[in-house]
Amino acid sequence: MKRILIVTWYCSNNFGTSLQAFALQKHLSNLGYDVEILNHFLLDNSLKSILKRIFGLLGLLRVIRFFRFIRKANLYTYIKSEINEKCIFTEKQYRKMLKETDVFIAGSDQIWNCYYRFDPFYFLDFVENKKCIAYASSIGTNSVAPQYSDKVRDLLVKFSSIGVREKTAIKVLSDLTGRNDIRQVLDPTFLLKVDCWKEFGNGAILDFDIPETYIFCYLIGDNEEYSRQLKDVVNKSGIGKVVIIPSIENPQFNLEGAIVYKKAGPKEFIHLIEKCSLVCTDSFHASALSINMSKKFVEFKRFSDNEIQSQNSRLYDLLNQYNLRDRFYSSDDGWLNCIDYEAIQTLLIEDRMKSNNFLVNAIES
Repeated sequence: MKRILIVTWYCSNNFGTSLQAFALQKHLSNLGYDVEILNHFLLDNSLKSILKRIFGLLGLLRVIRFFRFIRKANLYTYIKSEINEKCIFTEKQYRKMLKETDVFIAGSDQIWNCYYRFDPFYFLDFVENKKCIAYASSIGTNSVAPQYSDKVRDLLVKFSSIGVREKTAIKVLSDLTGRNDIRQVLDPTFLLKVDCWKEFGNGAILDFDIPETYIFCYLIGDNEEYSRQLKDVVNKSGIGKVVIIPSIENPQFNLEGAIVYKKAGPKEFIHLIEKCSLVCTDSFHASALSINMSKKFVEFKRFSDNEIQSQNSRLYDLLNQYNLRDRFYSSDDGWLNCIDYEAIQTLLIEDRMKSNNFLVNAIES
């Protein structure tokens, strides 16, 4: 049994971030690997690093996390129960980790989006002579921030296999590194089949009665057009009930008469998507989960296409892949069209197989 450590974002109030980490860990575990997610560690002499080591060795990190998520008990419980976490606080632990680990995986989400943040940890800079692979790592945009391009190129040299989440990233990183072996793979949330997600969502704890028919709304961007657009969707869809899960990035979003559920954790998030009649979102992962679970959805644009840091390319890539470009909210109401999920699920089965084969071959070769 190979021992694998994943490096990705996972301890987050962002539901997509939490769920993609869980999905990759769960999939690898289902394949029979011994897998953990590596907590971001620092072994330098900075104050942050010293304090983290002290708190960690005293067993206080969980206490700090508890208070961080005190208003999000379901999220804290999820991280504690569902994430298999590896923490490093000393040089001795670090050396032991390197010796015992067979493969390091730079996981998914926008861990390689250098416009947002450049962190060599997520490029596995701490790994010495062990296998490094990337699975569905995302740059999030149409380019690598120029000030970090040389560093990114140098860090990617050691990767034996690179799988990226967006088709757009293949050309960007191929041009940067000179490699011709970079492949597009599915986001980890697609690796888990719908039955697995339903079972996961069955663990949800809700303190309100779910309407029989409702729109599930999860919006990350603080876009002044969102209220008008959501009202239009309500009117044209004929679905009067709305359940809103506020995002950490846009916590005040509301609509008159809607149920606003602030206590949701990842399991509640999945359960509410599964039971809804329509999803309204600007979130990549809420869209991906809607496709995986064959839900009708409307995509709101969080960014202008002209912004250099626009993340719309990842949505274009996702929706184009499954012939769903009409899901974007627009005045022609194409989003009202029915979705041929039978054809999409056929494509998804094939893509899931290819992505799984890439992952297994990368680990075993």
